[in-house]
Amino acid sequence: MKRKKCDIGKLLMEYLTRDQIAALLDVLFSTGDMDQYADRFKKVDPDMAETVSEVLEMDYDKGSKPSFGRIASDQRIIEHWNSLWSHWNTAVLDVGDEEGSYAVQDAHWEPPYFDGSLLADDLDQVAGDMLSLIDDVYDLVENPDLFSDALDEINSNISSYPEWMSVEYGDGCILEKNATLCVLKWLWLSSHKVARPGKAFLDKVYEIEDHCNMAGLDENWCVDFFAELPDVVCREIYECFINDDRRDSLGNIHSMWHTIHHLYEERFDSGAYLETCRKHLARNWRYGQPLIDDAVDKEDYQKAELLLEKTFSSFLGREDRTTWYPETSLLLDERRYYYENNKEEISGLLKSWTNVSEKLGNTKRNAASKFQSVAFGVPEDWDAVIGEYGKHQNPEAKSTIDSLFSHWQTEMARRSLRYVINDTVSSDTWVHWLIEAELDSTGKREWFMEKLNAWLAHLKKDRSVFEREWRWLARLTRDLPESSKLKKQYPTFFKIVLPEDSEASLLSKVRRRGLEKIDAGSCLSNAMDVWKDCLHYIIPDPAHSYRSNYTNHAQWMKALYELNRNAYDVMLAQWQEKHKLRRNLWRDMKNYSLPV
Repeated sequence: MKRKKCDIGKLLMEYLTRDQIAALLDVLFSTGDMDQYADRFKKVDPDMAETVSEVLEMDYDKGSKPSFGRIASDQRIIEHWNSLWSHWNTAVLDVGDEEGSYAVQDAHWEPPYFDGSLLADDLDQVAGDMLSLIDDVYDLVENPDLFSDALDEINSNISSYPEWMSVEYGDGCILEKNATLCVLKWLWLSSHKVARPGKAFLDKVYEIEDHCNMAGLDENWCVDFFAELPDVVCREIYECFINDDRRDSLGNIHSMWHTIHHLYEERFDSGAYLETCRKHLARNWRYGQPLIDDAVDKEDYQKAELLLEKTFSSFLGREDRTTWYPETSLLLDERRYYYENNKEEISGLLKSWTNVSEKLGNTKRNAASKFQSVAFGVPEDWDAVIGEYGKHQNPEAKSTIDSLFSHWQTEMARRSLRYVINDTVSSDTWVHWLIEAELDSTGKREWFMEKLNAWLAHLKKDRSVFEREWRWLARLTRDLPESSKLKKQYPTFFKIVLPEDSEASLLSKVRRRGLEKIDAGSCLSNAMDVWKDCLHYIIPDPAHSYRSNYTNHAQWMKALYELNRNAYDVMLAQWQEKHKLRRNLWRDMKNYSLPV
């Protein structure tokens, strides 16, 4: 009996590999006119026919493959989507199981807890592939509540953990970028064709926020998504904010709704925008710049300066204390631990103060603002800071800048030595001398070398000075030219005693470049002489070990052994008498191949 032709495709799928089927189709489609089969393709499967037609019309010479969703058949898209959704569901189904992947136990004697970040990370990997398909798959799925229901399921599963795990006191699961955007995009596609798409979309996001207390969206990506909606939709949502019953949340500067509302205010109502800035300036210094710019535009420089005072009081958290002015103290000293993420904004505010003080004729403040802007914006760029310092020759202005420059030098020294406590940094270290030499590298080279060698001699002569300042010596030794050779010659000393440092950090580069420019490499041998004579002074005492862990003590003794065998023998004799019963100490020293 003759087999029907329509079964051949299924048989080939069963008996050939994918590569063989691909090769077979390449042969078939490269020979003959395929147009004669177009009508038959359409009768069998219009979706297939359209996809085949698009593939055949592709411009292969361009060498760029179109995205999956743009060319694949609807059935293939759904097949891929369902595969991704299966991975999503696998992760979600594991939530709620006290022995599952997301119930983490730090130690065997501690109870497990739900780690929402692990779940968020797994979901985001799947969502990364989903995101590019949503436009193509939304109409095929025909489920406007797909992601809302998915968040409900996550929320429900988290809540189903045993009561003793206390998940209600944890952070739940905050979706990451891709998953958040998938949810928002799906909600938007389910809203954008109705009469009031902005309100419909806003209500759907509200609903998730109201019902999912253990699962939520990333607020930063929510703000970005709302910001990029069509302008007419943004205006509609802005009007909803004004009229709905959630107005109270708009006054909470930490709420994403406040951020979105304020963003829309800037776009649609400048007066309301500035009023919000005035209202919340004391709690959020970032609201200062728009107010300052408005005052400057109106040439009201007295008001602009008053706003600058309030802005920096807010930034420094000192509303009830003395007002800070650029000429009074180095801003880096005032709030050195909190500026990294906003230094460009603060530097911009200081530039505004430069302009305002110039208009008001305040020479000191103008000079101080200029210097502070550079020192705060690029503090570790010595060329920029020293260059700005050198520009101020006016005696009145220079007397103000001198004090700020001195404080900046100390800040650079503090940052060079990560061990020190803030107020223990001397104002007379080799880092200070190096910066002074940078002001005149030719004229002050000899002065710097004399200072450095005198200091090294003092360290070698006076035990108390060495014990107090050895970390500065360690920093110097690591920075001096040719110091990398020590790693091979004294590997344990190099690793344990000298400070770790990022070779790529700007501060490391400028220190080392300065030492190289001043030709300080000859000091390396003097520095090593100090180490050889004095390292034994700072070997940690085994009597102060923690839980009989002597690894660190053994490492320091290994460093001493590399530098000075005689000093090692003396120290060993002392330890053998004082710590002879500390068996773990001798075990750990043997592990480092030390003679005991």
